[in-house]
Amino acid sequence: MTGSKPIVAGTRCGAFAGSISAMLLAAATAHAEPTSADRETARNLMQDGRDLRDRGDLADALTRFRAADDIMHVPTTGLEVARVEAALGMLVEARDTIATIRKNPAKPTDPEPFNEARRKADDLDVSLEGRVPGLTIFVDTVEHDLPTVSIDGVLVPAGTIGLPRSVDPGHHVIAAKTASAEVKQEIDVGEWERREVRLSLPIPGPSPQVALEPEPPPEAAPRRSHSPSAFTYGAIGVAAAGLVAGVVSGLMSWSDTSSLQGECPRRVCPPGRSSTDFDTANLLANISTVSLIVAGVGAGAATVSFIAGSSRRVTPASRAPMLGARVTPWIGPGVAGVRGAF
Repeated sequence: MTGSKPIVAGTRCGAFAGSISAMLLAAATAHAEPTSADRETARNLMQDGRDLRDRGDLADALTRFRAADDIMHVPTTGLEVARVEAALGMLVEARDTIATIRKNPAKPTDPEPFNEARRKADDLDVSLEGRVPGLTIFVDTVEHDLPTVSIDGVLVPAGTIGLPRSVDPGHHVIAAKTASAEVKQEIDVGEWERREVRLSLPIPGPSPQVALEPEPPPEAAPRRSHSPSAFTYGAIGVAAAGLVAGVVSGLMSWSDTSSLQGECPRRVCPPGRSSTDFDTANLLANISTVSLIVAGVGAGAATVSFIAGSSRRVTPASRAPMLGARVTPWIGPGVAGVRGAF
């Protein structure tokens, strides 16, 4: 039993050594020595980047410098990337690029341009340190679940909510979201600024209820109704008014004519009477005739309207009992009129 322990230990040591060798081999592969073609490509990319930067085309220059740095991974290419990032306002990215340069410590065999690039990268980092703005985000919520917070669509680690977070200067969209609510806020921040942003998630309310519209009652088929219509009532009114006017004017004409025939034989009137009174009596007689004709026309129209009826749709309102119109003329001493109910 005791003799088996060294074998087990040796096996474990061999496995551990194999793992270390595999890791070193992977690292060496990831940072393999560039070929001659790689170095020539990187030199051309660096020259193109400098030319574009001199012409003010910083975005394309950054693309060339980053491509060269991906090939070489040396301080000189990294420094150019950091410089252009800083010029574009990408201060956070520039400091991260400088941190990558520092991960590769200087070696005795490094050429002097590498050492000079490291020194310039350190100076650039010092100049950027205070310029990088920071945002501290607070979220007010009544829910138990922690909200997810994002800046420009990039999630912020939950542990950093409420703590200063470095951002690039410029315009940013900050969002907080839970399972039932979401809120966004836009903010502009400049270099050197330290800002606080407080987001308040709305209190979730009850789910909205969809109101069901009542179904309209089915429309009844049109049917002919013999109930008095508005036209019928109007015709009845005209007939009643004509009848009253005809009766009253006729009675007045008959009264005046009878009196004049007794007082003015052969149309010769005593003092106090005038032959023109005969004209007035005749005028009243004509008015009576016309009024009675109008009354007859109105009565005929009302009768025809009532008999013909009207087509209409029967609704609950139309089923309500309708009161008929009653028109009653009356005559008194020296006066006449009409009374009615609708």
